[in-house]
Formats: sequence, structure tokens, C-alpha cells
Amino acid sequence: MEQAADITVSEIRIPFRDIDMHGHMHNAAYYAHAEAAVANLWRHRPEGPADPVYFVRKSGCTFHLGLRLDDVARFKVSVTRIGATSLSFAVAITSGNAPVADLEIVWVAVDPVTRQPVNVPQTVRDWLKSYLS
Repeated sequence: MEQAADITVSEIRIPFRDIDMHGHMHNAAYYAHAEAAVANLWRHRPEGPADPVYFVRKSGCTFHLGLRLDDVARFKVSVTRIGATSLSFAVAITSGNAPVADLEIVWVAVDPVTRQPVNVPQTVRDWLKSYLS
């Protein structure tokens, strides 16, 4: 029997487009790939007819090791907080067994029309609880 894929983990090989003139991955590329890893988890959420949209409220990164062209990077997403109107994600990036970077991404749920904060739907809250770290 084939084992189901872990939707909290994704891997990439660092492409040339992400490399700066010093041979390391651009800082912004860490965020782009981390957001893609969160989106990979998010696409599995239960959807409702009146779901809010989510905006990044806050993000931060602690760098440990610079990635280089063709390095294989592993992105592990976890949920660190489920608030009334916000969601916090942690993305741990590793290469081999070495820690590369730790990112925090905080989303706020907003009404798609008014752009005012709204509560995260209960179905989403319940689903995310299994990914709390």
C-alpha cells in the first residue's frame, strides 16, 4: 500500500534564478518558497461558501545557513497559533540534516469585500488543530 504524502513537507532543488551574485540564495526567495510550502498545506483545507481571504500580517526569518545552487531544501510547515482572526505558521528549512532558516508567517482573515478582520471559520480552525506544534 502506498503511503500518503505528508502535506506539511515539501522539497525543492534551488534554481539558478534564486541565486545572487555571491552564490547564495536571495533572502526574498526564502520567503517565496516558504509561502509556497504554506500554500501546499492550505490547499487541503475545508472550504466554505463564505470563506474570508487571508493577508500576511507579519513575517520574519532567522537565517542559519546560506543555500546555494542545486542544494536540496526541505520545508516543514507547522501551525503555531490559531487566533480568533489570525493564523501563525512556522516553516523550518533544512538541507541534509543542517538547519537553514526558520520563518514565521502570520495571516489575518479578512472579509473579501470590506477588508476588515473576521473570525477564522470553525471548520478551518478544527482542521488546523492537527497541525499545531
